[in-house]
Amino acid sequence: MDDRVLHTFLELVRIDSESLHEKAVAEYVMDAARRAGFEPYMDKAGEAIGGDAGNVYVKIPSNGVEAPPVIFCSHLDTVSPGKGIVPEVAKGLVYSKGDTILGADCKAGVAVILEIMRLAGEGKIKHGPLELVFTVAEEKQLQGVRRLEWERLASRHALVLDGSGYVGDLINAAPTQDNLDFIFKGRSAHAGVEPEKGINAIYGASWAVSLMRLGRIDGETTANVGVISGGKAVNIVPDKAVVQCEVRSLDLAKLEEQKKSMIKAALEAEAAVGVGVEIKTQRAYEGFYIDEEDPLVRLVVEAGKAMGTKINIKASGGGSDANFLNAAGIKSVVLSVGVRESHTVNEIMDVEDLYRLTRLCVEIAGAAGRLRLDR
Repeated sequence: MDDRVLHTFLELVRIDSESLHEKAVAEYVMDAARRAGFEPYMDKAGEAIGGDAGNVYVKIPSNGVEAPPVIFCSHLDTVSPGKGIVPEVAKGLVYSKGDTILGADCKAGVAVILEIMRLAGEGKIKHGPLELVFTVAEEKQLQGVRRLEWERLASRHALVLDGSGYVGDLINAAPTQDNLDFIFKGRSAHAGVEPEKGINAIYGASWAVSLMRLGRIDGETTANVGVISGGKAVNIVPDKAVVQCEVRSLDLAKLEEQKKSMIKAALEAEAAVGVGVEIKTQRAYEGFYIDEEDPLVRLVVEAGKAMGTKINIKASGGGSDANFLNAAGIKSVVLSVGVRESHTVNEIMDVEDLYRLTRLCVEIAGAAGRLRLDR
């Protein structure tokens, strides 16, 4: 089992699959499913979002364990730079050559789910009914999971393999995220000949940002200005500037309070500088909280105990497919896959964590019938 899951992981990370370009890795997953004796299905999410592949589903019937169906989910895409990844293994760690990410976020999760599928196909593990879901464009604002064909899924419970950190970490809470766009509108003029006739939109945007509280606001709330764009040339007073921001919080009241403070900053800049400002807000995804005593959490805790791994229950500041699964009525928690420094060229994966995660998921698949997930 261990050697095979590592081999699968190394094969997966060599396959380019930056967001919206997951076709090759989706075909790898579907071919693996057929070889294991199961028939995969790909939906049309790719067509809807401008990608070259859809979400992939694999159903595995029970082999004797009476249990409600459980979903194992992970995403197929990676961030950039993720082309031409060359994985190297040394001293129990997997890393890239240094000019790309490794792609363990989330090829580690995909590799482990494929190993569970192969073990089930070989009859080497006991399990209830399993539903495997591989999403696309997770790294692009969770676009794939938004377009799942929900009617295909019988399960009301899911384990999402996508967390950073050490295997044994379980994410039972994640924030709601709202996006804010501030469009500052000024008046153009020649910057050298008659600047006094212009109204500088970038100046207005800068004024607003200078008034905003950003970064970690408190233990549950963060805010960020991620993109600023505007202007046409250094000799033209800019008549437009766009500031793109996000706010996240585990507490909806705090989310609203932070949004209001950022909007107030934009309106103060409007008054001080004389620019106009258009404000657009959009809910990116809903947060979730699963109680520590919930049967789904206890299932993971008991599975960890069976293999000697302590499960650490914690909240996260990041979003994942679990946010949309929970919003759709499928109770979901996130399991860490063991990746560190994800989204960077320094990303690494501990080989032993890959093995531990596989064993943990084997235990979960076999233990589902012993706990009342339908409670």
